[in-house]
Amino acid sequence: MSWRKQGALSFGHVQDQTGKIQLFLRRNLVALTDKTTGNLGYTEMNLLDLGDLVEATGKVMRTERGEISILVEEFRLLTKALRPLPDQWSGLKDRELVLRKRYLDVLLDPVVQERFAAISKMVAAIREFLNGKGFLEFTTPVIQPQYGGGTAKPFKTHVNALGVDMYLAISHELYLKRLVAAGYDKVYTVGRYFRNEGIDRSHHPEFSMVETMTAYENYEYNMNLVEEMFRHVAVRAFGKTQFHVRGHLIDFANPWKRVGMADAVQEKTGTDFRVLNTVDEANAVLEKLGVHERQNSIGEALVAAFEAVVEPTLVEPTLVYGHPVEISPLAKPMAQDPRFVERFEIFIAGMECGDNWSEQNDPVRLLETWKRSYRKEDRDSGDFHALDFDFIEALEYGLPPTTGIGPGLERMAMIFTEQENIDDVIFFPLMRPSVSAFNAAVYGIETEEETVGDAAFSVVDFQAQLEKGRLKPGSEVQVDAGATYWPDASGQQVSGFSGRVKIRGLAGFDTVTVALASQEWAEPKPKAIAKGFFDAAVRTQIVAGLESRMGGAKVKVGN
Repeated sequence: MSWRKQGALSFGHVQDQTGKIQLFLRRNLVALTDKTTGNLGYTEMNLLDLGDLVEATGKVMRTERGEISILVEEFRLLTKALRPLPDQWSGLKDRELVLRKRYLDVLLDPVVQERFAAISKMVAAIREFLNGKGFLEFTTPVIQPQYGGGTAKPFKTHVNALGVDMYLAISHELYLKRLVAAGYDKVYTVGRYFRNEGIDRSHHPEFSMVETMTAYENYEYNMNLVEEMFRHVAVRAFGKTQFHVRGHLIDFANPWKRVGMADAVQEKTGTDFRVLNTVDEANAVLEKLGVHERQNSIGEALVAAFEAVVEPTLVEPTLVYGHPVEISPLAKPMAQDPRFVERFEIFIAGMECGDNWSEQNDPVRLLETWKRSYRKEDRDSGDFHALDFDFIEALEYGLPPTTGIGPGLERMAMIFTEQENIDDVIFFPLMRPSVSAFNAAVYGIETEEETVGDAAFSVVDFQAQLEKGRLKPGSEVQVDAGATYWPDASGQQVSGFSGRVKIRGLAGFDTVTVALASQEWAEPKPKAIAKGFFDAAVRTQIVAGLESRMGGAKVKVGN
């Protein structure tokens, strides 16, 4: 968008989602102002501002400099912009404004506009792929009487028309299985998911997934399906197979690696968790790995070891299968070793990108598994699978052997658009409501408490302002911490970290961001140990100072 006037000649650029083109206006060619047609004459062009929506009619030609242009004969002002656009050359630099006013960021930056257009094409390519494989797309409920299909803290709502509390979907899996029970052999949904948990660089409370269910197949079929789908999307929507993901060059044309979880842990640690006899033995192995949180079973200890020493090293696309049955209540046990299930996860550049399994279709065993972990008083905690008797009844009518996949669309978008923050692939990220002082004055909004919005400090400045009483914690303070762990040369361990925290609950501020003091080590450490150092830094540099001024109240710390 641009506009310049040179006497009897004017030049401007207009743009839409297909691109931009130059307007070339001659005073003697442009029709006069006419309120009946809405035409704006040349002498009234000084009423225009950047950002106005206009319509130009004329002949396509080339200027003396060779630029394709429209020689304008009629010019209409469609919508007047009441606010000036930010500077086009520098764009939006404030991260907060970028996220809150994405529409401005897209208007000013064609790279951002193309990124979100590419994400739309990605979703279309996924649908094209599944439809071509004979899948049928169904819409499944977002408002559900009983959340299920996973373990996550749900959002709760109330349906006035029915007079009952319900939940926003944490998964659509159980409804897709009902569709299979109804006789549809290949089904999928592109759905919205809501999990009332943390926000960080790769997690968001509201997100999208494509979930499928296929009858008469097992998890090995889905290994092939998901690998083929990623390759199809790469070529169809982005026209290439190589992408830079979190500092690594990933080529989706190459076959994906497949490895059992227990084998992967044994290769990294020398310990085969399958031959351990007691939980104490398993926890002793974890202690040696620097994982100090005690686990309740050998299977859970295996997962903790995997997350600490294997997961960060999975750079190339890798399918990890054979999860412990303790953490997989909806998956079918393996025939050769029922301690493990027919389940696999997708890992790309150290990031988990989907969870998939062969479905447990035995209603008796499934209900027994659910009942063992169910606690009525904690039913909305998200720590275990809720009891869904309506679903159990559907299984009792018979569910064929079934398998499903569920890759997250935002994680896929991060990979294919080469972004490292999930907020950069979500057009409308979830943020705390905020009204600027200017808008409050314009719209006559009365705010309950005057705030100065957000602020950012170094850890030294934060501690100094806290000591001087300029930063005052309220009765409830939330600290959300995030770290960037720097891999060593081998990519298997961590040589240091940089961290930051976001603090909510300080009087006069919406959010305060604090950059922690970075740490570097001469001797690299496993990620689990590095995380312990990071947690300790958050506690000593941030939390301790806040709690000392909260009269015995405790800070809520999240990751």
